[in-house]
Amino acid sequence: MRFTEQSLDEFVSLSDALGGPATPACEEYWANFDYAPTVQVDQSLDPFSEAYVDQQLELYKELSGRQFNQSINELSPFALGPHIQAVNPYNHPNPAELAMHVQRLSKAFRKAGIKLNGHLLDMGCGWGLSSEVAAYLGLQVTGVDISPDFVALVNARAERSGWRIKAVQSTFDDYLPETAHDAVLFYECLHHAVRPWTVLQRMADSLSLPDGRLILAGEPFNNIWWKNWGLRLDALSIYCIRKFGWFESGWSLDFMAAVFERVGLRMDTYSDIDGVIGYTVIGAPTRGVHRLMPELLATTAHENLHVEQTWVLLSGKGWFEAQFPACSQQAWLEISNHRGKPVATSVRNGETVIFEGEMSPGENKVLLERRQGANRIEIDAETWSPSEELGLADDRRLSLHLTGITFG
Repeated sequence: MRFTEQSLDEFVSLSDALGGPATPACEEYWANFDYAPTVQVDQSLDPFSEAYVDQQLELYKELSGRQFNQSINELSPFALGPHIQAVNPYNHPNPAELAMHVQRLSKAFRKAGIKLNGHLLDMGCGWGLSSEVAAYLGLQVTGVDISPDFVALVNARAERSGWRIKAVQSTFDDYLPETAHDAVLFYECLHHAVRPWTVLQRMADSLSLPDGRLILAGEPFNNIWWKNWGLRLDALSIYCIRKFGWFESGWSLDFMAAVFERVGLRMDTYSDIDGVIGYTVIGAPTRGVHRLMPELLATTAHENLHVEQTWVLLSGKGWFEAQFPACSQQAWLEISNHRGKPVATSVRNGETVIFEGEMSPGENKVLLERRQGANRIEIDAETWSPSEELGLADDRRLSLHLTGITFG
């Protein structure tokens, strides 16, 4: 059945009369749902542009029949008392469906690899199931939600259980993390953000380095209606937009990868054989990422650099291509001098001299500034012999040991 803006109120009314979402009669009514928007969105626009955002907001007004105001429209009234006392915060009557949520969250935490006592920021924590699962696993949790009722529920249940959870009230757009976090989780909620890239930028900036992780789970990834992102036009999404005023968007995986790159995160995506589990997406910071030199040389061009255990040996002259992550503009090259006295050294990035002098005994760091195009790091250092200078059974001519590189 094809629906238009004029038939949306009737669509919601009849859906409720049939029992509402997840009931057999309503699901049958929705089986061949098709919506024809009046507002036309120009998908050739930059998906990060305000022009594109404005068109999606116009579509929202068509679908919802109201002005966009998340501080009002995203609230969900409910009876607080029964949920505080219930076994689970959803007060869910279906163990199988509840198990699906726990399975999604468990997979997300397993893939993120957060350590015991790590601090999790649970954005859009809602009823608090994700916060409670995290606390059960041994994490410290700060929950954030737009609804004061949800915040009250999460804090009341935490007080009852003694778990390390504290919830605060805020919108996605207003919340500014005050401290670094070991992980930030969005479970079934980021799709309510109009500009997820601005939200994720603040969250990415709050991650501890280098092991902080940003986690998306239970989010609607698809490219059915939009090649990048936009309001979902399936029956359930339009029902929720029209009845409650929720902003129900979705994104393609390619677009979210562009968002992660934009905010300085590497995106790892995990699908599941069980379709209801959906995608688990883990973001790792590209700034502050440390790589051992043997690992780096395995994936980049180089010459006269020789892998030896956990370092790379330079004898005289050598070079390698420094492959900067997309959002990194600087890197620190870590060089170890085992000689016991200075080694005269020159380091260049292409034609630019970035170090000219002596490498001191022990550990040294050289700052590399990213240049347009290739970044060929050339090192020229004097050689010395461990047998001659240190009395060791090693008569090779050595210069320096390159141990690692940290991208900032």
